[in-house]
Amino acid sequence: MREELVALRPIIYTVGNADVSSIEQFQNQTLRPIIKMQHEVLVGLVKNQTNFDELLQRKGSAQQFHDRVRTFIVKQPGIKHLLIGMIVGMFTSEELSIYVKHATDFNKRISGMICQRIADTYY
Repeated sequence: MREELVALRPIIYTVGNADVSSIEQFQNQTLRPIIKMQHEVLVGLVKNQTNFDELLQRKGSAQQFHDRVRTFIVKQPGIKHLLIGMIVGMFTSEELSIYVKHATDFNKRISGMICQRIADTYY
């Protein structure tokens, strides 16, 4: 079943670099495709949060809006953890074992990528 989920992930081409760390490799090969695949669900979940419409009305510059989106998500641990859980739930057993070893770092990366996607979608 999990292998079928992997097959559904979009292919994301990245520039190959021999000096890429295992964490960055996991980010590019696993996290980015899952986040892209889950885009509509992630955006829909954030969009339906209380006060998100208010955030959209005060966009400001692209950087200001990105900072506001990040604050909006990070300051609400429930939504932040739900978004991370939506990504982790798409892992294979092998990917989960890699994730667990570096969960703090991966959670920061997942949050950052999701915030960037949300900001880019609405700006």
